[in-house]
Amino acid sequence: MTDSAQNHRLDPFLWAVIIIGFAFHLPHIPVFALPLVIGAVFWRWQHEQNHWALPGKLVLLSLAAVGAVLVLLHFHALWGRDAGVSLLVIAAALKLLETHNPRDEYSLLLLSFFLLVTLLLYEQAIWMFGLVSLLFWFLTSAWIGISQDVTISARTRLFESGKLIAAGLPVVIILFLLFPRPPGGLWGSEQPTQSAKTGLSEQMHPGAFDQLSQDPSPAFRVYFGDERPPPPSERYWRVYVMSGFINGDPESWQADRQGGQARLTVNADSLIEYQLTLEPTGNRHIPALAALVEHDREVVVNRDLTVRHRDPVNQRIRLNLVSATDYQLDAGVISHPERMMNLHTGGINPRIEQLAQDWAELDPHQAVSRALAYFRDHDFHYTINPGRREGDNRADTFVFETRRGYCTDYADAFVRMMRAAGIPARVVSGYQGGELNGGYLTVRQSDAHAWAEVWIDESGWVRVDPTAAVAPERIETGIAEAVANNPALSATIRRDQNSLWRDFQLWRERMENNWNQYVLGYSNREQKSLLEKIGLSGLGPIGLLITALVTAATAWMLVIWFWAWLRARLQAGSITEYRWQRLQQHLHALDMPRERQQSERAYLQMVISQWPQQRERLQRLTTLMEKNRYARRVNQQDKNLLNLHLTLANRQARWARIRNQLAKLRFWQKNKN
Repeated sequence: MTDSAQNHRLDPFLWAVIIIGFAFHLPHIPVFALPLVIGAVFWRWQHEQNHWALPGKLVLLSLAAVGAVLVLLHFHALWGRDAGVSLLVIAAALKLLETHNPRDEYSLLLLSFFLLVTLLLYEQAIWMFGLVSLLFWFLTSAWIGISQDVTISARTRLFESGKLIAAGLPVVIILFLLFPRPPGGLWGSEQPTQSAKTGLSEQMHPGAFDQLSQDPSPAFRVYFGDERPPPPSERYWRVYVMSGFINGDPESWQADRQGGQARLTVNADSLIEYQLTLEPTGNRHIPALAALVEHDREVVVNRDLTVRHRDPVNQRIRLNLVSATDYQLDAGVISHPERMMNLHTGGINPRIEQLAQDWAELDPHQAVSRALAYFRDHDFHYTINPGRREGDNRADTFVFETRRGYCTDYADAFVRMMRAAGIPARVVSGYQGGELNGGYLTVRQSDAHAWAEVWIDESGWVRVDPTAAVAPERIETGIAEAVANNPALSATIRRDQNSLWRDFQLWRERMENNWNQYVLGYSNREQKSLLEKIGLSGLGPIGLLITALVTAATAWMLVIWFWAWLRARLQAGSITEYRWQRLQQHLHALDMPRERQQSERAYLQMVISQWPQQRERLQRLTTLMEKNRYARRVNQQDKNLLNLHLTLANRQARWARIRNQLAKLRFWQKNKN
């Protein structure tokens, strides 16, 4: 092996793709593969810079075998996303140590393409798509450099590869829109991570929402179409209903597990249609507005109006829902076990129970009003930093001592008050509010909220939000206004009106939402809607496939024609020269070629003699061309006239060529018959 082969240098663009691709794949591969990948990159760099010898084939084969065995032991399979990507990364790392010549570099180039595509299996956000597109551009530039015997500058390679990619974009867009799609969008390959899961839990204990209050990440987005969004006071998104305590901990609440059909009466005038796009949560619970009455098939509504998906939400999903904001649930009667569960106080808050005994003889509506008045009249404060919550009767401590609490504290204390007064009550957790941004309502993790429901005979379960009694601005304008613009909150949560960072975040979220809705969420349903708009709804899968392929092929030919036209136009130097050259090409096809030494005037005179029908136009063209060629000063009007006559002459010559072709075709058919 020659020295040049032994010290073959990788293309710089290929180096950049490999380094960045490996860097983004490192969090997704097993720990045992990290030294191999990092060591391979370091060894290759030392090989090119300091002439280190590359490992032999026996060493590489041994490493490949060991890597495959470890992947099998780790994932218990050699297929699937994680196992497959791990094998791909290991293979690319080992190929890095086996690249001695351009042929090997082609193999590494191919592996790098797969390395980029697999990045989208873990993250499909718009920024990742942009990064993969950039690296794909680099790889195409590397391919151009590797395939040429002469050295081409990086700028030229980037320009040429950019033209290739731009030429393919129309075909990609057409196939994306028209190629037959299975049900579901492009979200299916993305799987959840810990950071993507919602902070809401099936359990609620003091301080449960403290961290959520400072999390600006979107939990879900809602699109109301042509309808006006409900007012903030009606934006309660139900997730969990909690009637009982955690075993052994009467200070903390546990979500109910109620199946069956809801006993529900709704006011038809209060129905609201909306589309909800939920971020991955890892569980089955779906936030829904008020009382959900119509929904997709994969959704189930429980007896307490909580909503579950048939599968864990491990990817972003989009649901079409209809809710009623005016409804009655379980009006008239509830079962004895349910009544007793929602009257159990836990027996650990004697001071609250003593306070509420004075309300036991009151009408339930009066008792609710008395409890809310107690919160309003006794200097309670709404805060995300309530402070002390220790002890065995923390609710008593909150109500009678600290009087500083978050929504969970108010909901917990209010429910205990109502139960002590003999009124069935329960805690509901979910989200409240949301911020309109670009036609969508964005509900963030910081909008997590807890409220109460009390059961009143003639009305059923009625929502009561004790937080609104203390901090009504929390319900109307969000958490930041309620805590006096706490500097611990981000500008996005505070909704600062003069914050450039908040404006940027809102713009970014709009872009991400559009990407999620119109690209990642472009499913079979959206494709059918598009086909209806363009009059292709009657096509079946085969017809649609043929239409997509024919349209893509047509677009590709138009792109090729455009590049040919642009190249000729640039080579001509000006639009006038380009049109003059095109006219000569048409005339040549009409058996009127220009001789090599023939002047423009002599050539046009010859054309006039053979094409007398265009005598007047061609004579005028001759005069204008000579004036533009040889006059000392040419005004813009004469330039425009020359271009006009050249355009008209080209049009006549083009039609003459078409007529000649048709005449030849008729003559051929006549002789054939």
